[in-house]
Amino acid sequence: MDLSRLSTPQRVSGIAILVVALAAFLPWVSVFGFSVSGIRGDGVLTLILAILGAVALAIRVGLLGRVKVPEKASLIASVVFAGLVALIGLLDMNGAAAIGLYLTLFGGIAWVVGAALELKDARQETVTPSES
Repeated sequence: MDLSRLSTPQRVSGIAILVVALAAFLPWVSVFGFSVSGIRGDGVLTLILAILGAVALAIRVGLLGRVKVPEKASLIASVVFAGLVALIGLLDMNGAAAIGLYLTLFGGIAWVVGAALELKDARQETVTPSES
């Protein structure tokens, strides 16, 4: 796959989605040497959101061929998915948080930034300056 065709915000979103997906399988809570992976709780939600975000990104960059989905709808969905992941990471944060939960939170924040920048770039492309 040629990654040079991806814009910087798309690369940020893609890496953040991978981090969120992997973090779901890592420990989210660790107490006295015992840990619980995210997949046993809210990590299932973040994993599903990461998969949906990856599909939305793949559609936008053309990996799935020509799919009839408006780009703006895909971008807005990606921002919503990213915001939900960051919110889940923030709400689950506690004193016994482990590496998986931290990666989920930071991956979610990075994904929000990437998706928001991509949405901003798409808006700038659609708005053309009027000629006077």
